[in-house]
Amino acid sequence: MKALFFINIFSRKKSFVVAVVTVWLFLGFSSIARANNISTKLEKKPDGDWSVTFMSEKPIKRLAFKSSPDNSRSKRWIPTATGYQFEFNEGRESVLREDGGEFTEVTFHLTPTYTVLPKEYAPFSPFSDGGYLLHTGRFFACAESCQPSLNHWRLMIAAPESDNIILHGKIYQESIQWEALDEGSKIYIGHGKPIQSDHFVSVIDELLPEKLQYQMSIQLPKLMVFFADKMGALGYRPALFASYSSTDDGRIGHQGGTLPGQIFMHWYGDESVIETIDVDELFWLFSHEVAHLFQREGADVIDTADSWIHEGAADYFAGLAFKSILSKDFLSQKINQAEKKCLASLEDNPVYLDASRKNPRVHYDCGLLIINAIDKQLKEQGSISIYELWNLYSSKVSSGASAGADQFVLATKPYLSSEMIKNLEKLNTSEFSALKFISKLTGDNP
Repeated sequence: MKALFFINIFSRKKSFVVAVVTVWLFLGFSSIARANNISTKLEKKPDGDWSVTFMSEKPIKRLAFKSSPDNSRSKRWIPTATGYQFEFNEGRESVLREDGGEFTEVTFHLTPTYTVLPKEYAPFSPFSDGGYLLHTGRFFACAESCQPSLNHWRLMIAAPESDNIILHGKIYQESIQWEALDEGSKIYIGHGKPIQSDHFVSVIDELLPEKLQYQMSIQLPKLMVFFADKMGALGYRPALFASYSSTDDGRIGHQGGTLPGQIFMHWYGDESVIETIDVDELFWLFSHEVAHLFQREGADVIDTADSWIHEGAADYFAGLAFKSILSKDFLSQKINQAEKKCLASLEDNPVYLDASRKNPRVHYDCGLLIINAIDKQLKEQGSISIYELWNLYSSKVSSGASAGADQFVLATKPYLSSEMIKNLEKLNTSEFSALKFISKLTGDNP
């Protein structure tokens, strides 16, 4: 699951738009991967230069890329040999020889600066000390064309011996080879000192505000321990990255997102960008995303109409963690804000399906109010916590049940009032007034 977010985490005063042995990870290339025939090697030289080499097992006439949000590769990738050209046709970018001939290998010098891609993660998110966070999905390539069935990508990264390579929560040196899947992942390459524990690994840019560095180095471990204690250890180490790079063209902004087991944020521009970061809002954001990690399979809802379940719960869990770690009742503030936004959306569209289609933020705002009301009933009933309820639901999903409202409501039935159950079952139906339901929930809250 990928989530791309551009969220206002700045203060209200300003807002911007946005000798080490080589390590080999052979995960057993599938027949699908072998059918692709393309291997990709990314290399960082000691002087900081980057290159990418694509190698084909058989001669090909075209190297096609899985994702092409625009034609920017032709502007930022320079072939090391003459006779190659980029072609951008019907939203697909590819490489071929100018004479139409076949080839088995092609190498490009890369421009490792930050660039914004339409609805995609940036290929490189530089750190101020010369490190990089790289998105592997930018380098997924196929022979001739990328068919939907191709979902395995053979990659290798080589870096100077002094650099750390962080992949899937583990730290390597010199080089690593593996098989990537789905939308790819973020990989850190640089000599920054990772912050790590049994529960996570992170790299925080040294130029980010001191208060943010403190939160990430001291309070992030507490956040991971909090969720592991409440919802069970993950069984793997997620990674968190926060980076900053200056620009010389006046661009300022930020981009963040998540990929499986990863949370990341990048700021770019002059130093005024980082000086105005609202650290509490950022910690709330990280808490929300960490909560998603601990929601496990329960967050992978099939129908987007059911997104109120995991988004509302992630906000609620983030608020509980925030209060426990920072001793700040941010949750009450968020609930008050959510009440105004949720009811305003439902006044325009009383049917939940209609309101959430028009404004997806309804899943967060109304979802938070529903989860808050559920927890209130659980506390009154006294037999199970909100965390235990979530784990009960998620365990059913991991055993084969479909993630979504039906299974979630089924898990709540022994613990909630019949009226609440009936309303939750009808929430996504066209004849049900979500406005009346949630208005009553907010009226019942102290």
